[in-house]
Amino acid sequence: MPVIGVTWWDLERLLGRDLSREEIEDSLPRVKCELEEIEGDTIWYEATHDRPDLYSAEGLSIALKGLLGVEEGLVRYNARDEGVSAVVEGPSYRPYALFAVVHGLRLDDEAIRQLMQLQEKVHITYGRDRRKVSIGLYDLRGIKFPVRYIAVKPEEARLVPLDMDEEMSLKEVLEKHPTGVKYRHLLEGRPEFPLIVDAEGKVVSFPPIINSEEFRVTEETRDVLIDVTSTDLEAARRVLAIVATAAYVRGEEIGIVTVKGPWGSEASPRVEPDAIDYNVELNEKLLGLSIGVEDTVRLLSKMRMEAEPRGDTLTVRFPYFRTDILHPVDIAEEVAMAYGYDRIEPLTMKPLHPGREAGIEVFTRSIRESMVGLGFTEVNNYMFTSTNLLFTKMGIQGEAIEVENPKHEAYHALRTWITPQLLQTLSSSKHAGYPLRIFEAGDVVIPDKDADNLSREERHLAYAVAGRGVTLTDGLAYLKALLNLYSMKYTLKPLQHPSLIPGRAASIHVGEAEIGFIGEVHPRVLTNFALTVPVVVAEIDLGALRKAYLSGREK
Repeated sequence: MPVIGVTWWDLERLLGRDLSREEIEDSLPRVKCELEEIEGDTIWYEATHDRPDLYSAEGLSIALKGLLGVEEGLVRYNARDEGVSAVVEGPSYRPYALFAVVHGLRLDDEAIRQLMQLQEKVHITYGRDRRKVSIGLYDLRGIKFPVRYIAVKPEEARLVPLDMDEEMSLKEVLEKHPTGVKYRHLLEGRPEFPLIVDAEGKVVSFPPIINSEEFRVTEETRDVLIDVTSTDLEAARRVLAIVATAAYVRGEEIGIVTVKGPWGSEASPRVEPDAIDYNVELNEKLLGLSIGVEDTVRLLSKMRMEAEPRGDTLTVRFPYFRTDILHPVDIAEEVAMAYGYDRIEPLTMKPLHPGREAGIEVFTRSIRESMVGLGFTEVNNYMFTSTNLLFTKMGIQGEAIEVENPKHEAYHALRTWITPQLLQTLSSSKHAGYPLRIFEAGDVVIPDKDADNLSREERHLAYAVAGRGVTLTDGLAYLKALLNLYSMKYTLKPLQHPSLIPGRAASIHVGEAEIGFIGEVHPRVLTNFALTVPVVVAEIDLGALRKAYLSGREK
């Protein structure tokens, strides 16, 4: 979680009242922040990843005003249509941009530091280090509308980047400017770069890399232009609402910009609240608190929300910048925080449902015990591995769920089968002597375009037998012994698999269902793993095996 630093006197300035240490210690946990320390005049706290609106003093002041009774209910914006527009024609790999204007800012060094802190922390967390979302703030003086978000060739535009006094091409920014060097991986290999220009063609920003020095925000700045560029339109809307609200806390008025993009035209930023229905019965069910409609409305008002009763159900309106409100359970959490966790009396609640171990877990544990009984040693590998191990070294092609920006090349993909990791384990265990018999029972993730999250999880058992003279017969003997323990009848059918020796591999079937495979590893694959003895492997879908087992018992 990001650590945020705010100045005590600045927070009091934004609240419009004095703030005691006791109030700080009591209030921060009630907005999901953890007080780290108070060092001189600086308050350090951790904010949860789902509350980016609390990453600066402005957002924190909004939340504390409600808890302390300074100002309750929804944030009221003084907003008007600016009568200007922005045109979005950016590159396809970063297609979205939204804009806002804030007037009448009163800035000093601390106010600027807070806005820059918000920008930095949102970049790192919610923005995935600028990969998903990037933010820019500019002095509005000299910027002519309509502004345009466009795609240009790397040598087609030049600007003076922040903290420099020399004009550079976009390519030179990536090669020479410290920030450009740090983030050039976001644009490397792209034929076109994003750029924000005003109506006169002046370069305002080179997102997601650097702003123009010409429009730097200073203590003399009174009006600002804010932009958010993103790969996700909804994320851009939420982040712009956060940053525009923070600037508005320091200013007087929000100017609405009409943004015209490929997805349509919209007013930006969004200042109207979002809404969700909440049944007050959840107070009792989830919190163990007998809090009625009237008290629930009052408590939510302290959390900067408004609730309109309709019987026992409330229509709860909450600020659009609250990225953490996704479900009625989140509203229950707001009620609990406003009420005070320390005031909730511990009670013995009846279980909401009978708790028991999932069936697949019971079955997997039994399989593990059976494999140990057959003389195998259990190993445990990470679900994260590499496509090189999963496919290239196994002599096959395939797809896996991969991390978009991996930190380590060896752990960037979720495994689709376990067998490659068993061979890797055998390769690093040659010093133990042969024969070696190892197994693993664990989860794999299969890409599935028909699933809600484009993937499905399966529980697999994989085992390997390695040693001089080992043949398919050895692997089949263990397969027969294992399935006999569960009174399971099975059949084998010839299988062609690039990782296995032709004529020495088979698919395993129970009834009409194919549950796995068994075979001798191909010499080419053995060479890839530096293995010098024959190896037999088998891999079984335990979910399918359990289903067949339970079906047989019912008969």
